[in-house]
Amino acid sequence: MLGEHMDTKMTKRIWELDFFRGFAIIMMVFDHLMFDLMLMPSWFSNYAQVDHEFIKSLHALGVMYWNSDLRAGGHYVFVGLFLFISGISFNMSKNNFIRGLKFLIFALLISAVTISAEIISSGAMRFATYFGIIHLYAVGTLLTYLIRKIWNNDIFMLVIGCAILAIGLHFRIQNNPYYDRLTFGRFFLMMFGYRGFGADYFPIAPFAGAIMIGSALGRWMYPNKQSLLPGLARKWSAPVNWAGRKAFVIFVLHQVVLFVVILGVMYLLGYRI
Repeated sequence: MLGEHMDTKMTKRIWELDFFRGFAIIMMVFDHLMFDLMLMPSWFSNYAQVDHEFIKSLHALGVMYWNSDLRAGGHYVFVGLFLFISGISFNMSKNNFIRGLKFLIFALLISAVTISAEIISSGAMRFATYFGIIHLYAVGTLLTYLIRKIWNNDIFMLVIGCAILAIGLHFRIQNNPYYDRLTFGRFFLMMFGYRGFGADYFPIAPFAGAIMIGSALGRWMYPNKQSLLPGLARKWSAPVNWAGRKAFVIFVLHQVVLFVVILGVMYLLGYRI
């Protein structure tokens, strides 16, 4: 899940869930930083004229990372971990329906802002998000809630989660290209995972499956809602645990902070939008 605002109020936090969530969110911030560095040339009209060696090396680092096997594989590992932890935490929330609706509203706001930014920049800033991680989290939470209302059975939930995961992996094995434009009919295929569109794309298949699997296995792993590793809770994990508790705030603010910092540094070096 995405932090304390997405947590239920627990009498005692399970530190390892905060830790793994925090680790995943830190890696997400790094991933988005590399994405921003890769796109820098498209942000500034005089990028080629200024030709600063340090900025060029940062851009090269972003391109190298984004096209590396590390990013291709690690990206899904960290996202899967994040969503699996979210599924475990689903079992500890008092009102997943209201929580899912709140984040669906927030996801729609993200779409409105990012699509507007891309239109205003005439496509230079490719930020438009039609079904990103918050959309996926909201819809995945609501689907998990609905399935548990239909039949509150962990085996049933596990089977559906694995089926959604398998369908999504099948789509990726097919390597279907992204849509060149989005229509009403294509939107639902995009949302489910048949073909992608836009930035920060996380479809229901396979990613909602990770939430459902986490919810199913979480009841077995944490029947008493207590830490499995209480003896390892030490100060060494405090910074990452903090990131896990503040994951939602970090998610909301990090891209704005990254953009402002990059824009400020580039402006001081003579770059102009």
